[in-house]
Amino acid sequence: MIDASNSETRAYEFALNSDDRQVTVCGSAQAGLTILGDLRPDVVVAALDTPDLPGLRLFEAIRHRAPSTPVVLVAANATAEGAVLAIRAGATDYLGRPISPGLLSEKVVRALTHARTRRQLHEAQREAGDKWGFTQLLSLSPRMVTVFDAIRKVAGTDATVLVRGETGTGKELVARAIHDRSRRRAKNLISVNCGAFTESLLESELFGHEKGGFTGAVGRRAGVFEMADGGSLFLDELGDTSLNVQVNLLRVLEEFRFRRVGGTEQVSVDVRIIAATNVDLENAVHDGRFREDLFYRLNVFPITLPPLRERPEDIPILTRHFLMDAAKEYELEPPTVTPEAMEIILRYRWPGNVRQLRALCERWVIQCAGRELRAQDLPAELTVRGRPTEDAAGLFIDDGATLPQLTERIVLQVERAYLDKLLNRNRGHLIQTAAAAGITRRTLFTRMKALGLNAADYK
Repeated sequence: MIDASNSETRAYEFALNSDDRQVTVCGSAQAGLTILGDLRPDVVVAALDTPDLPGLRLFEAIRHRAPSTPVVLVAANATAEGAVLAIRAGATDYLGRPISPGLLSEKVVRALTHARTRRQLHEAQREAGDKWGFTQLLSLSPRMVTVFDAIRKVAGTDATVLVRGETGTGKELVARAIHDRSRRRAKNLISVNCGAFTESLLESELFGHEKGGFTGAVGRRAGVFEMADGGSLFLDELGDTSLNVQVNLLRVLEEFRFRRVGGTEQVSVDVRIIAATNVDLENAVHDGRFREDLFYRLNVFPITLPPLRERPEDIPILTRHFLMDAAKEYELEPPTVTPEAMEIILRYRWPGNVRQLRALCERWVIQCAGRELRAQDLPAELTVRGRPTEDAAGLFIDDGATLPQLTERIVLQVERAYLDKLLNRNRGHLIQTAAAAGITRRTLFTRMKALGLNAADYK
């Protein structure tokens, strides 16, 4: 806690101290900055009226030394304009004096809880990335952590995997992550978009053909099943195939033998199948458009990818990643996104999911290289407001909220999902859940009450 005034400091220190928290008080900005690197605090409370570094200059210095540490700013003469500037600069909270010790304690506890939740999710993703190579599947979403866990479990087996999700959610990236963690990683991962071929051409693409097998077949050609021998085969958009192709696929998946188009020789292969579709296969089976036996053969280990609109906490990090990636590819300076532009980006429904966001980021790099990406630079479809839409956690993300309010809601959504997962794992046992979260039982109870969680629901 960096504070220029000693008159209130003792009361604040008493309110913030607890069994699981230790408070260090610094009487000047320079003293606080000197020990910041050694202490590595979980949260900093900083006064903006320190004589040696007044105003936001202190906050900027803290940010430079500890960029990821939450900072609660306290101002003697708080103004609405000052609050906007502080939040836009990245402050966790902005409070005006006089402040009750209880309110300060509440704000600090919230900052600590949010920071811990984010750290746990970062660690979960980093562990997955370090151990299993999920370097392209960037996410802070608890739902995606579940996907990472499923990939980890199935990768070491040869089980057939069915990846389901809307177009553009990253199904091929999941296939790549599974293959790269499998015993087949030294061999090929061959991908084919089954929806891009007519029925006759798809059979040739899958199984190959002999010379004269059909008009234009001037020589023998291996299909993707042969090319993937010993490795993995990713069959994308499988729900769009014809019933005839489905019959042939089922036979191959059961026997791993087939004949090339126009041939008589049986070709045997050793291939791991990863299939993907955006089609509701259960409805397709019911309507007679997809074979039930093939569905069961494919649906051995299903993985479902959530659409981007149901994991809005991932939008800022994906936007930054895609902007940097495109800037590197085109050898341009990446633009910086203004808060107003990010607010609009967060509200948008993203029907094309991650693929749509990536394509737009490439456009923005070319359009706004080296300068700010402003609200007026965004395409019209992003800026037109529709009805308020509800995300997976029941939080409205298109109701006119400001960027700090949207960010707060996203953090609360992540915190709620994280505690819900821990409570499930520990069957509602509060002491065990608190220990797993790294907080006291009292803090856990307070956060559960605020988030609408009841331990009785997990018994």
